Amino acid sequence: KGSAMKDSPYAIARVWPGLWIGNVAAALQPPVPVTALLNVAAERDLDAPRCLYHKIPIVDGLPIPQEQLREAVCWIHRHLPRHRILLFCNAGVRRAPSVAVGYLCCFAGMSFGQAVEHVARQKPHITLVPELICTVDAVRKQLAKAGSTEPR
Repeated sequence: KGSAMKDSPYAIARVWPGLWIGNVAAALQPPVPVTALLNVAAERDLDAPRCLYHKIPIVDGLPIPQEQLREAVCWIHRHLPRHRILLFCNAGVRRAPSVAVGYLCCFAGMSFGQAVEHVARQKPHITLVPELICTVDAVRKQLAKAGSTEPR
């Protein structure tokens, strides 16, 4: 039961149609459905990714800067229609789930509480970055203000 790939040693979890969260080990050998990688770990990089790859260097343990969260959720939104994305950080427990929560708030119409609960149901034992609710709220307001001028 659930959407975590139990037979995978990397324990990735599908948190939205076409969007998985996981760790760097999963990104090194992405499962078959994944066609794009979004790396949100400042301290990690992939040498020769075999699919679409983007890195947003988010530092662990600190609040995510608004610009970085906005870049991440917009990148997911822009590529999700055509790609199946693995959103990953070093351990897959803090930054990747936090960005997934931000995406669900900004583009899936969920409240912060709904998004946290949704992600935690799919991937238990997550920890959110500090001040995430404030950052998500600010990014959501920026996107609403930008309206149709937001790059997709």
